[in-house]
Parts: sequence; structure tokens; C-alpha cells
Amino acid sequence: MKEIKGISSDNIHNIHFIGIGGVSMSGLAEILIGMGFNVSGSDIEVSKFTEKLKGLGARVYLGHDADKMGKPDLAVFTAAVHADNCEYKRALELGIPLMSRAVLLGDIMKSHDYGIAVSGAHGKTTATTMVSYLFEKCGLEPTIHIGGEADFIGGTVKSGNSRYFITEACEYTDTFLNLNPFIGIVLNIDYDHVDWFSDLADMQQSFLEFAQLIPKEGYLIVCHDDRNSRFLEDLVDCNVIRYGLNDKSLDYAALNLEYDDDGKASFDLYIDGKIYGRPRLNIPGTHNVQNVLSAIAACHLSGGTIKDILNALETMMGPRRRFELRSNSNNIKVFADYAHNPAEIHGTLEIASNMEHREIWAVFEPHTYTRVLVLFDDFLKSFGFADHVIMADIYNDREETGTKVSSRLMAEEIAKTGKDSIFLPDYDSITNHLFENMKPGDIAVILGSKFIEGVADKLADKYRSKV
Repeated sequence: MKEIKGISSDNIHNIHFIGIGGVSMSGLAEILIGMGFNVSGSDIEVSKFTEKLKGLGARVYLGHDADKMGKPDLAVFTAAVHADNCEYKRALELGIPLMSRAVLLGDIMKSHDYGIAVSGAHGKTTATTMVSYLFEKCGLEPTIHIGGEADFIGGTVKSGNSRYFITEACEYTDTFLNLNPFIGIVLNIDYDHVDWFSDLADMQQSFLEFAQLIPKEGYLIVCHDDRNSRFLEDLVDCNVIRYGLNDKSLDYAALNLEYDDDGKASFDLYIDGKIYGRPRLNIPGTHNVQNVLSAIAACHLSGGTIKDILNALETMMGPRRRFELRSNSNNIKVFADYAHNPAEIHGTLEIASNMEHREIWAVFEPHTYTRVLVLFDDFLKSFGFADHVIMADIYNDREETGTKVSSRLMAEEIAKTGKDSIFLPDYDSITNHLFENMKPGDIAVILGSKFIEGVADKLADKYRSKV
């Protein structure tokens, strides 16, 4: 494989993406188009992301085909692409330089003076959206790369006109160790990605290595409320900024939280022990108060004024598929959320519990057998705020089928606690069960992959046709 000194090399003009349709890959491709590169790519399915890239001038084709690939100056691949992929093999045969998605992301960040990287076991997409929104509203004109869709930029990325680059920093397979952050945010550390990390300590070590990437003059913004993240404060050489709830001694703090009937919080904002106002969030949940504190800190440290930040908080919205209201018919609310680990499920259902409701229905599609096996007991505890639990089959896209655990077994174990809990084998049966049993005042929260969210849309269609 040829070595390459980044996309800034004089001989890089045509860049090919093997698997261009994913959220991150399509976003990076869009950024490179904006930077003037010629982009091509392949994927196994057509999506709104591939169609958008075509509209921007990219050459995108369905399926992997080494002959259609041609001979680009650089080929970018994802972790899902293996050595037997025909395009990957052709690149090796022709001596075409290969670069992983993670390295490309780091290289783009390196081309900006101030990289802002948002890390955490959960909440990255929401917090990255918040950071990006505040930077935009404060006139800082960042380049943005989000792992989800945000309405205010009309997608997942935006090419800015400044020295700031904002991105998610994913810990899976140590991807974030390829980044070059000037500001690094650590939202939380909870054991996850059990097919990569051996235990919580192993995961914490990776987060420490990420934090130590920040230069001495840079900033680590860490949630002091999270006991698994606090240790980082004493082990880095850069400036440490602590944020959290109910502690005026922190650099950025939220005190005296109050919630409206939709679970949206208002709070007293303290910076360095001084109160700066009482913002009200448009996004529900206590954890989102913590998330927004990290965003306030990053924007303020980068030159955003407190006045502009407070004004922006009044209209700030989160990304799609993060407690996204899909239907509100006959006083029955249906939300979709990407939550896929125990902490996320617990936090999302807590949001629903703080809203006016009769009963809460949780529908969950687990992701990967290994995660369910290792975190089985934690998953069982995560549905405490739900009155009814429906389990879909385990969605698996990167490992062999497991035999020791199943969604049916999980539903049976939850039922032993006295909670209404069932396993249903397909999306249609889940949709029908909800439609037949939910009553006015109920809330349904559809949790998991992009496929299970279809239940929310089908349910909305049923309510519309009923009317």
C-alpha cells in the first residue's frame, strides 16, 4: 500500500469512496466536493445521501464494481469494507493509495486551526449538533461534520469559512485517536462496544489517549458529573474545563433546574461562579442540560459572546432521531430515538416520564449479539420508566448470529419483574400491537436502528387513516 501525506498532497484530485452512502462517509464526500475535489463512490443501496451527492456533482453507482471505479488518486474505505472487497483489491493491485474514513476525518480536521471533537459513550450527535448550532448563531462560520441530520444545516455537514472544524469523535475501534482536536469534549464514559473494548478500564484508557491528543494550549471540556470521566481532569497537560449540575465551583454549571410539561428544562447558568441568565431549552431531558453546558463552554472559549449564546439557546433544536416526535394523533405521542445502549435507553425514557402522560410504551430493537450478551443485566434495568416493553429481534450488521441471548429471552426476563413485556417477531406485528392497545395520553418511544424507526412512521400512517 502506498503512503500518502494527506489530501493536501499536490497529486490528489480524484477521490473515490468505497461505501459512500453512510452518514459519515457521505458527509466527508460532501465536504471534499466543497473543497474542490472530484468525488466518486459506490454503495450497496441508494439513499437520500447518495442522491444528494449526485446532485452536487459526484459520480455514484450502485454496487461495488472494480471496473467502474477507474483509477482515482485516492480511495477511502470504511471499517465495514474488508480485504476481499473488489474495489479495495483493485486499489491494491493498481497501487492506488488507500485511506480509512477515520484517517480522512483527522486529515480534514488537521487542515483547520481549531478542531472541536465531541466524544462520549452516548450523546455525541446531540452535543455536536448543539456545539455547531451555537457556533453558527455566534457567527463563527465553522465547517461541520455531524453523525446525524440537523435541520439548521439541511443535512449532516456544512462547509464553513473559518478556522473551526466541528465533528463527532467516535470511540469505536479507537477511531477518535486519528483526530487532531484543539478542543476535546468528553460527555461521559459508559462501557459499550463490547466487541472492541475488553472492559470499562480499557475504554477509559482510550478516552485518556484521546484527551492527551489535545495540545497544551488547547482545552479538555469534561462532564464532572460523570464519575467515569473525572479521572481525566488530572491526567492531561492542556487546560481543563469542568461542567455539570448543581455545583457553582465548576467552570460552567446549571443550577435550580425546573421542567415544563414537555420535560424541557430551564436553569440558572453559572460561569466561573457568576450567574449569566436563566435559559430555557427547546430540547427535553436533564442529560441535555449537561450536553448544552459542554456546547456553551466550547463556543464561549472560541469567542462566542454570552449574549449571542443565550439568544441562540432559545431556538436551538437537536438532531433528527433524538427523541423526535413522529406523530401526535388522538393525544397519543409517538417518538423515535436512536438509543441503543442501556444508559441511552434509560435517559430517553426518563424524558418521556417527565412529560404529561398516561402510560409509556418502549419498543426496542437491540443492536449486535455481543452487546446484548455482555450488557444483558444492564439492559433489563434500563426500562424502569416504561409501563410496557416490546422487544424486536436483535439487529446485527457486523458479527455472526449469537445463540446465548435473544430478544425473546430479554422480554421474558423483564416480564418476571411484573412489567408488561413481550417479544414480537416483525415490525408489522409491533405496529399493530401498539395501534390496538395504546390509549389517549399514552407515549410510545421507538428505540434502536434506522429500521425499527419505520414502526413510528407506520403507526403515524395508521392514526392518520383512522382520522
